[in-house]
Amino acid sequence: MGYHESVHQSAVGKKWSYTHSFHYDLTPSEKLLKYTNYILTFCIILFGISLGVLSFYIEEESQSYILFIGNNNLTGLKLLIGAGAVLVLLGALGLLTAIRLNRKLMLFYIALTFIIIIVQGAGVGIAVQQIDTLKDFVKVTMYNMTKNYADYNFEKNSTVPLDYMQKTIKCCGVERGPGDWNSTAGLATEWLKLHTVDTPDSCCRTEKFAVRCGFGQAKDIPVSDQIVYQKGCLGEFYGWIDNKVSNVIIIAIANFVCQLSSAAFLFLLRQSMSVITF
Repeated sequence: MGYHESVHQSAVGKKWSYTHSFHYDLTPSEKLLKYTNYILTFCIILFGISLGVLSFYIEEESQSYILFIGNNNLTGLKLLIGAGAVLVLLGALGLLTAIRLNRKLMLFYIALTFIIIIVQGAGVGIAVQQIDTLKDFVKVTMYNMTKNYADYNFEKNSTVPLDYMQKTIKCCGVERGPGDWNSTAGLATEWLKLHTVDTPDSCCRTEKFAVRCGFGQAKDIPVSDQIVYQKGCLGEFYGWIDNKVSNVIIIAIANFVCQLSSAAFLFLLRQSMSVITF
């Protein structure tokens, strides 16, 4: 480790100009801290992009089910989208800090890192809590919509969203699958006025879809004759949202590790430096 100052002299017209240059020699251990921080801050940038994009994707996809979600505002996801953008900037700042080896900049980066970790953690916590509330809301909404689902000859608010969900998620009914549509379950009271063992056509598998393809599919039939999806929509929706939230949590945890490691390494590097380099 060493600090060197050199003076350069040059003639400009009749005047002499003096410039000073500063150079800080890092020890092998300091170089290790510096270059490891390069890797960590690059990971922070990648994780920040991943966190923001995935949170945005979940929010956008959830809007496809807005009639089920209602006015449940996913504030936690919005917070994570913002956190993802800030993490990209934080990673860039970390790279700059390691390159410049400025002690004041290092201190600012370390403080900012802990602030962002708190915000990021709050976003994940809020998002998880809101998702749990959302699940309960969707369950009640789906049962109500199934109860009021009408035949295709009628226009009802429950018909279109349920058809959309059954086609999109590739499911049928709420929890019991096709059985939710028959008279034994007794859930779809409007539907049962004209049907007792039929499912809506939106339950039919994509390759089997045809007008009235759901007729007779709500009763127990051999597997070879089943042309509708057998899983309930509620479980499929839960699985979809749980998978996406799990990915967000994994990315957030990985980011926590990278952020804390980066801040720790820069702190150690700052402590070992006895000279500020500009």
